[in-house]
Amino acid sequence: MLYATISEGYRRGGSNAVPLTGTFAEDPRWQIYTADSVTNYELGIKGQRGDIRYDVSAFLVDWQDPQLNTSTTNWGFFVVQNGEEAQTYGLEASLDGYLSDNWHYTLGYAYVNAELTSDFYAPDRPAPAAPIALDGAMLPGTPEHALNWALDYTTTVGSDWTWFSRVDGYYQSETRNAVTTSPRFNVPLDGFAIWNATTTLSNDDFDLSLWIKNIANEDGVTGVFTEAYMGTAPSLGYFGNANKQLIALPRTIGATVRYKF
Repeated sequence: MLYATISEGYRRGGSNAVPLTGTFAEDPRWQIYTADSVTNYELGIKGQRGDIRYDVSAFLVDWQDPQLNTSTTNWGFFVVQNGEEAQTYGLEASLDGYLSDNWHYTLGYAYVNAELTSDFYAPDRPAPAAPIALDGAMLPGTPEHALNWALDYTTTVGSDWTWFSRVDGYYQSETRNAVTTSPRFNVPLDGFAIWNATTTLSNDDFDLSLWIKNIANEDGVTGVFTEAYMGTAPSLGYFGNANKQLIALPRTIGATVRYKF
């Protein structure tokens, strides 16, 4: 099957909870952000040859007035503000098939180029002031390369039982933490891979599963509050240290029992 899609979408605007009076007051122009919209284009093919099913598509997303996570100029409150333009394009592909009657696999890959296509300015410091982020800046949290894979084995045990085992994983390449030129917020986040495994014995009424998630106990960092931003500042009356990383679920081992009655 060959297909092509053109679609449009939008999100409403909103407001940020920034103080407008007092010691930590910010410019009122940080308070409001407006709606953004996208136009999506996709061209793809899906099909099957023998025991192999395949799916390949190319896409382009034009993003107008993108709502971007950033921080205020004076005190660094996290807020949403509108850029001018951004664009995402890429390729996705997947395979699904059988190596034999018992062995089944899936494999997927995505390439994504997601970036600003114009300079991004603070609302209280428009051009010709220095922009928050430059044309061509990588959009945060979007890896350029991503892979997923799985291999499973199914067989019968005796006349009433089925034994199913599966190993699967996911990999993503390096990402960025924010859309800004400031090293307090925009830091590179390393790529990572996460592996999982499960084995299940079942019949018509009963399932027993043993499983392990994140076998290698990979950190899988997807966001950072840096020490430069969240560190101790006694002169401001702030004595804590809230720098932290947002990480994947750590290695987790468990068992699941299901009974139908």
